[in-house]
Amino acid sequence: MVFFVIFILTFFVWMILTWNIEFLNLIVGIFICSFVALIFKDEFKVDKKIFESKRYFYFIEYLFVFVFYMIKANMLMAYRVLSPRLPIKPAIVKIPIELKSPLARTILANSITLTPGTFTIKITENYLYIHWIYVYTYEKEKQKEIIVGLMEKILKKVFE
Repeated sequence: MVFFVIFILTFFVWMILTWNIEFLNLIVGIFICSFVALIFKDEFKVDKKIFESKRYFYFIEYLFVFVFYMIKANMLMAYRVLSPRLPIKPAIVKIPIELKSPLARTILANSITLTPGTFTIKITENYLYIHWIYVYTYEKEKQKEIIVGLMEKILKKVFE
């Protein structure tokens, strides 16, 4: 079962990256993805919860929320770059997180890093240390609301 899940995921990525449905590309993709799945099948543990369909809907919701935060952060960063005074007030903030899954914490940290103006420095069990280019507030709850927002709540539904 693990082999099949890894094969499907890697083949999906293969098709997106090559963007080609020619016969030879399909055969090469099947061969390479089978080889990768065979090598890494013992490294991954597939939980029964992964097959619950509602988790996929929550993940799609997460993608939309992430894109919204990405667009918003890009607009703010464009304002900062184009502003003659360069309005920055950088600091490193400690954000408490409630996610228990290491994968969920990693996805959250990477999502924060991908939004312009923030960079995840360190991930611990209960906290994310983030370099923030403009600190709006020093209240911990407000910082978490601004940086993490809905992303943590949705990831909690997906992974826990």
